[in-house]
Parts: sequence; structure tokens; C-alpha cells
Amino acid sequence: MSDNDSSQSDQEWFDRGKEDAWAGKSKQPPEHDPQAASLYDLGYSEGEIERPPTSKPSADAEKS
Repeated sequence: MSDNDSSQSDQEWFDRGKEDAWAGKSKQPPEHDPQAASLYDLGYSEGEIERPPTSKPSADAEKS
């Protein structure tokens, strides 16, 4: 049996952290799972420095 049956995968926690950062939400890592909390925090940190996929490119972005 897999623990992923009842919880999110590592990638899902990472992605959730990025999405929360992009949405301007405060950090809300899971308290019951240290590994998931670490991945969430990593995703949140990355999300703070990256643009969300729905944002418009900056003026200095390469034009096609």
C-alpha cells in the first residue's frame, strides 16, 4: 500500500507551495508531514522569485 493514496505526492506539495506564493497567500505547510512541509516550503520560495504562468511577460522578454 502506498501513503500517496490518502495524501498528496511530493510534486503536488511543491506545486501547491508555488501556487500559494503566486496568489500572495501566507505559507500553510502541512504540520503532520515534515517531508511534505519541506517540499511545500521549497515550492513557496521558488514561487516568490518566479512569475506565475498567467502573468504577462516583461518588456525585456524576448519577442517572437
